[in-house]
Amino acid sequence: MKKTLTNREKEKLSRILEMDVTLIEKLSEHDILDTPACRAVIIRSEYNGLRRQGGHSTGHITRALADAYGLSRSAIDLIIYKKESNKKCTCTCCGNPVSKYKFTRYGGLCDACLVKQVKIE
Repeated sequence: MKKTLTNREKEKLSRILEMDVTLIEKLSEHDILDTPACRAVIIRSEYNGLRRQGGHSTGHITRALADAYGLSRSAIDLIIYKKESNKKCTCTCCGNPVSKYKFTRYGGLCDACLVKQVKIE
C-alpha cells in the first residue's frame, strides 16, 4: 500500500508552500504529489522552526521528529542535512536497499536473505 499524506501533513505543507489546502488535497488524490519529498519539506521546516525557538538540542529535536513520523534518527538526519543514503544497491533476492559494500561482499544479498541461505542440520 502506498503511503499518502495525512490531513495534518497536508495542512502543514499548505502553510509552508502558502497554498490552499484544497489544492493540495486534490493533487494528493490524483497521486501527483511526491509523498517522501513532501514529508522531507515538512520535516526540514519543523526542524528549522524548533532550532530557531531554542531550548532544545539537535539530538532531542531529531529524536522527537523520528518518533512523530515513525522514522529512524538516521533517516531524519539524512532528510535534515539533505544527504543521500549509502544504500544505492538493492538485494537481488528481496529488493531491499543494501550498501555497495555488502552488495559486493555478499554477492548481491542483504543480511536477511544471506541468513535464510544458511542451512543448519
